[in-house]
Amino acid sequence: MKIFVLVKEVPDTYGDRKLNLETGLADRAAGDVVLDEITERALEVALSHADASEGTEVVAVSMAPEGSTATVRRALAIVAEAGLPAVVSSALDTSVGLSQGAALAAALPELPYDCGLGTAALLEHDVARPLLPRAGSIPVGRVEVDEHRLVWHAASAERTEWWRQRLEAAYAVLAAEA
Repeated sequence: MKIFVLVKEVPDTYGDRKLNLETGLADRAAGDVVLDEITERALEVALSHADASEGTEVVAVSMAPEGSTATVRRALAIVAEAGLPAVVSSALDTSVGLSQGAALAAALPELPYDCGLGTAALLEHDVARPLLPRAGSIPVGRVEVDEHRLVWHAASAERTEWWRQRLEAAYAVLAAEA
């Protein structure tokens, strides 16, 4: 059996949270980010199951967004504690996310299984030069985001406003609970 656990980073609930009302995005620089508690619990359950069930081989770790060094370190620590091989996989990330997945895979002490990081080929367009596998591997390193492609892929004004309103409503609920 293979168990796949997706890793997600979230703002630290014990820290300050701020919403940039101009962009409608969470200001991630305003506070710390941590490994999502549900993800951490899911990893613990998967590891317990792997210890108890013969034939359970793999803990799958998916890469978090760029700049999430602490989250990656935590994921690497969990993999090390498990003593099981890991696989790094993409969920249709752009080449930016794939480059981070490649960095995580390169940081693992061993990589006995193939990683699922060739998904840029499934995208019709990308925000950078597509990071495509060559001879079964992709290079490790940062990709350069193409500003023109970002503009081309930008959400419409209506969709941006819809998300902004949704974020403002969510922020109001969080602020009321704080």
